[in-house]
Amino acid sequence: MVMSSAHKEVILVNPNRMQPPIAPIGLDYIADALVSHGYEPMVCDLSFAPDWEKALADVVSNTQPIAVGFSVRNIDDAYFATQHFVLEDTTAIVAAVRRFTPAPIVLGGVGFSIAPAEILRYTQADYGVIGDGHKAFVALLDCLSAGEHAPNIPGVIARTNSPPNSPRDPSIIEPNISYVPSRRFFDNYRYYLEGGQGNIETKSGCDRPCTYCVDPVAKGRRLRLRQPASVAAEIRLLCEQGIDVFHFCDSEFNVPLVHARSVCEELVRSGLASHIKWYAYAVPEHVDKDTANLMAKAGCVGLNFGVDHTVPEILKRLGKRHNVAAIQNAVESCRGAGIVCMCDMLLGAFGETRETLKRAVGDMQRIRPDRVGLSCGVRIYPNTPLAAEIKQQGHLDENPNLQGCRQENEDLLKPIFYVEREIGENIYDYVASLVQGDSLFFLPNTTDTNKNYNYDNNEVLCAAIRAGARGAYWDILRRIQEGEIHIELEKSNIKNTATKAEKS
Repeated sequence: MVMSSAHKEVILVNPNRMQPPIAPIGLDYIADALVSHGYEPMVCDLSFAPDWEKALADVVSNTQPIAVGFSVRNIDDAYFATQHFVLEDTTAIVAAVRRFTPAPIVLGGVGFSIAPAEILRYTQADYGVIGDGHKAFVALLDCLSAGEHAPNIPGVIARTNSPPNSPRDPSIIEPNISYVPSRRFFDNYRYYLEGGQGNIETKSGCDRPCTYCVDPVAKGRRLRLRQPASVAAEIRLLCEQGIDVFHFCDSEFNVPLVHARSVCEELVRSGLASHIKWYAYAVPEHVDKDTANLMAKAGCVGLNFGVDHTVPEILKRLGKRHNVAAIQNAVESCRGAGIVCMCDMLLGAFGETRETLKRAVGDMQRIRPDRVGLSCGVRIYPNTPLAAEIKQQGHLDENPNLQGCRQENEDLLKPIFYVEREIGENIYDYVASLVQGDSLFFLPNTTDTNKNYNYDNNEVLCAAIRAGARGAYWDILRRIQEGEIHIELEKSNIKNTATKAEKS
């Protein structure tokens, strides 16, 4: 018997209400996969909903869904200063769906794939899809449509199963790397207007050995590379929607370097390079003058290097492969190519002392990229090497190096941070004393709103974007500091005034 269209409806919920808004690229991709297999995706985007509960109720009342899928992008905001536990907000939305429909609730997304079993228990959702999910979610829907409620599908986990019935590494689920997504299910242009950038991926996975990072856990350690022509075709589709400033969402755009260069060459060959501007995350050891020049020719205007530190012994503990010379070479190469660059630092990790902090800040002042972001405290995420090392040290509430939620948090879902106790009582105060107001640096807890490095619900960023600013958020903040964009705040209400509000 052929199932009617009404009974092949699947609701796709974007629960992310952080501002500025980021387009849910994973859900956009998944929607294409559903359509190609005969399902009808019904989008419920809560990012722009004034009343998210009413928005959910309206969608559910007009459908008979087989399942309700959620994309979990963030567990928390990853900032020691704020410790916004985003998963708590998502759980409230899951509970609301329960009141509206008996349909099974399925979680997926990068945030979910960090700790699938733990997040299912916390949210009380029914199923989860680990990793890319293009095939696994469809297979799960096929089983649910057939009345099977506990399918044993690779890449799928059920809350009632213990242990999970899926391998830990989600890279077993292969995306179609030559396929061009339609990018038509979400209002990408509105995200561009209110979020300041379009987004796209050139690959999945991350093979870097960083001890604290969730990307290899959530995305798999094996790189799955998209064909450069498919990347260019997707960018062209977004350009036709009115988007011309992009951020590549890859963990590291220039790993492997040969693929990054191929993407750049395709953007030049296709003629897109002269019509777009883009930003990316990158590793410093793979950016020389020739590579930087090619990136600039392809439309790159900004790179964010996750350098973390400059002191060799700290870099080793963090699992980084570069050294301070590589950082300096990358910054100089970007400067020569006309690419602005940001270096993100991660301070307070294992072995950190006041002396190593002083050396790191001093190295950045000497190298002088366009901006340096200073994150104090290392978020400990589940299933990372850092988490394993912390658990070997005993109970969380007895570890003097931990700050944040230390009780009833053995699964590490709630925000908890490592801050080396040798630094002293307050790492922020000491780091601020080293920086001494140098405009080179962003601090996440600064009282100067133009230097607020936490992007989560950042009023200054939202105002600048509404005034016409486009680009990576760190670069928008940089331009505000340098007087290219002027934003006035009055009693927490934002007046949108811009002296030189750029489009890029």
